[in-house]
Amino acid sequence: MLFRSINVSAHIAPEARELAATVREQLDDLVTYATHLVNHQADAVAFVAGGIHHASRYPPTRLRVDGRAALYRAVTRACRHGQRFPPRPAGIGRMFRRNGTSVQVEVDAVDAGRINTVKRAMAMLGFDRRAALLLRDLCGLDYHEMARALECSPEAAARLVAAARREFGSIYREIAL
Repeated sequence: MLFRSINVSAHIAPEARELAATVREQLDDLVTYATHLVNHQADAVAFVAGGIHHASRYPPTRLRVDGRAALYRAVTRACRHGQRFPPRPAGIGRMFRRNGTSVQVEVDAVDAGRINTVKRAMAMLGFDRRAALLLRDLCGLDYHEMARALECSPEAAARLVAAARREFGSIYREIAL
């Protein structure tokens, strides 16, 4: 009699349209996150596509609850392991392909120095600390979502963010001088 109370529908994968809706809602944020994480826009788009491809193959069972964190986890994994979609062409042919035009943003000289300093300081952080700082401050994830995205406990995520902020502050002060 006890087995009748188990919810068997909890193990059914969500429908593709649910995942597609979550991806549509988060796509701009995912690309922005990946761009700041790897410091290259074309690679970031390929990593986000790789992460979405992985998330579509292995979606979370509770998409409404874990969907956002699962997408960030998939993109973080793709950036960490270099998983692009489509995979990067191998051999000599890749040297003769032209890259797409990059987006140009107009910034005055004062802001350019400050942005450059922030980007350089972020680039000097380790991958996990940079990811934690971006997930918390740029993406606005709470510590439980960050823990799912970084595959650690919420306490470890909080410690990682605190350490990243301390290290970023000291690096930024050194560069800004």
